[in-house]
Amino acid sequence: MMKLEDVGLTGLYIMDCRALRQLAQLLGREADARELLARQQRAEQGLEGLWDEQQGFYYNRRTDTGEFSRRISPTNFYALFSEQIPESRLRRIADEHYYNPDEFYGPWMLPSIARNDPAYADQNYWRGRVWAPLNFLVYMALQGHDLPDVQADLAEKSKAIFLKEWNEHRHVHENYNSITGEGCDAHNSDKFYHWGALMSAIALIQAGYMDGFCKPL
Repeated sequence: MMKLEDVGLTGLYIMDCRALRQLAQLLGREADARELLARQQRAEQGLEGLWDEQQGFYYNRRTDTGEFSRRISPTNFYALFSEQIPESRLRRIADEHYYNPDEFYGPWMLPSIARNDPAYADQNYWRGRVWAPLNFLVYMALQGHDLPDVQADLAEKSKAIFLKEWNEHRHVHENYNSITGEGCDAHNSDKFYHWGALMSAIALIQAGYMDGFCKPL
């Protein structure tokens, strides 16, 4: 078992509670909506225990030692699904981590593990490659916060990596090399993979062609 209090899973649980609460309200199931709000708020309160003020980021915490795990991935940004993140933290998350070239920033992104991680150079599957679902979920998490520059940048980077392979080979890949932007360089990156299209969906949402699709709940 992975002995971690996980930022990514907590963020996704918060998103689930928000979505299910909205459905419950539409169906007039107010008791269910109240229960889901209470669950969401408990998860958001727990998430606060994963904030590191010194580093300006949400980190997974080991349950055996209580120490933060410093191995990070785009799932650490799923903390942004919380509605309770203070505005003062948003810029730190963006400037110290998203825009940090030692962690995530570069021409091809988001890498599935930080660029300064020992596993990054492998560029094999989850060891450094770019995955459309990670980009898409981070983009969704950004929707509820005032970080328009990050949102626009992620949309542009997602579009760029999608179009590189599409224009060159007419491929939509399962994952991409975050150093070269290539998809065909790895044997375990299927070149006709459905979720690769999420990269273009991000760009279309950002451009306003799918208005209302990815708005905060």
